[in-house]
Parts: sequence; C-alpha cells; structure tokens
Amino acid sequence: MKNTLFNITLSAAIIAAMSACGGKTSKGADMDVSAEDSMAYSIYNKEKGDSTLYGLACDGCTDSVVVFLPYEGGDPVRYEIIDARHNGRVYGRPKIGDRLAININPMDKDEALQVIDLEDLKGSWCNTFMPKFRDLDKMPKRLQRRMMADMPDSIKQKFLVPKEFGFEIKGTNTVLPIGMMMRVETSDDMSPVEYPKQKIYSEWRIYNGQLLLETKKQGIDTADIVLLRPDTLVLRFKDKTQGYYRKN
Repeated sequence: MKNTLFNITLSAAIIAAMSACGGKTSKGADMDVSAEDSMAYSIYNKEKGDSTLYGLACDGCTDSVVVFLPYEGGDPVRYEIIDARHNGRVYGRPKIGDRLAININPMDKDEALQVIDLEDLKGSWCNTFMPKFRDLDKMPKRLQRRMMADMPDSIKQKFLVPKEFGFEIKGTNTVLPIGMMMRVETSDDMSPVEYPKQKIYSEWRIYNGQLLLETKKQGIDTADIVLLRPDTLVLRFKDKTQGYYRKN
C-alpha cells in the first residue's frame, strides 16, 4: 500500500509538471505517464554526487535556448545553450514534454553547458559486427584439421556472416540486449569463427552528464555521449568509441 501511494504521488507530480509545460508530449498526444516511468525519471532516484538537473522541456525551446521545468518544482527556467550547441553538447532536439538531463555552468547559472534529451536517447541501438577466425590453438582438434586442409575461400565466406548486436534503452532505466544470447550455445563453441564479445547491460542512468551502463556481473561502463541524432548514437568508452544506428 505504501509503495502504491508513493507511485501515485510521483505520477501526480510529473503530470502536474507536464501541465505547466503545456500538458502535451512531444508528439502532441495527451499526457499519459505510468508510475514506473515517473519514478525512473524522478529526483528521488538521483544519486549522491550527481550535479545533473532533471526535468521537462517546455514550450519555447529553440536552437539557442532551452526552457526547462525541474522535477523539484517551481516555474520553468530559461537556459542559454548557444555555446553548448556550438561545442556539440546538445544531444537530441528538446521538444515540449521531453525529459531532459542538463548540466549548468557553475560560473553562469543562466547557461547550460550540456543538454541530453532522454526521450531521444531511448530506443533500440545496434551495430553490425563481423566475425574473425579463431586461433588454431583455441579450436577443437577436429576444426584444426579442417582449417589446415586449405579450406576454399568460398567455404570461408560462409562463416564470415555479419551479426547485429546492440541494446534497447527503455524509459524505466532498464536495458534489454539485442542479438545476444544469455548463455553460450555448444554450436558457438564449435564454430571456427568468433564475434567480438558483447556485454549484456541491464540498467542505465545519467551521472554528471555521462551515460552509465550497468551489467549484472561485470560492473558499470561509463560512456561519454559523442553524438545523438534521430538515427545515430556514438558513445566513447574508456577503451573505444562505438557507433550505433537506430533499429526500428
């Protein structure tokens, strides 16, 4: 009962905030916010040490200004984003009702140094990866003999089949894998080729302007958002920069 009342309170708060921004989503439809979605984007889930502000985009957002209604409440606030856009740090295109994560210039409270449209970040993001032949010493004896028999190029090409891997970022701060098996199949072990290892992420969140992708067993990967367009996402990890296309 306590959790139910808490969820209802959060939903009411978000709906009230949406009403202050015009009461419409970015697609112009009537507002419909679930308790789960409200809670995922509420200030109550903000982590200690996170200076990011979370709220909604209001009417009046342009290429030089974002009108922002914080979840904490109060009136909409206008932030200048000219330098942020010039520096490529406006990710997505804020539209009325979109959930935003912004970071303010500590030297100028009227300027946002970074804007992330969380609605544009959501969705399915993929890339196509090519396999590589396994090292002979890692292969079963049967496959070693097979590889040593001067396999024709036409046969080799049958194994070099690209596969699509990626993840779906959902509004409830969860992540679903795309193209990845939850367990290793025996047939994969016997294949003469292997694909780049992919991590299976389960949760995501923003922390001080960075995207945190969490796995259940391998910890958290921190990524800088390099580019976010309707059909393109580029993330810079510690050891690589990876691009993705949106999968409808």
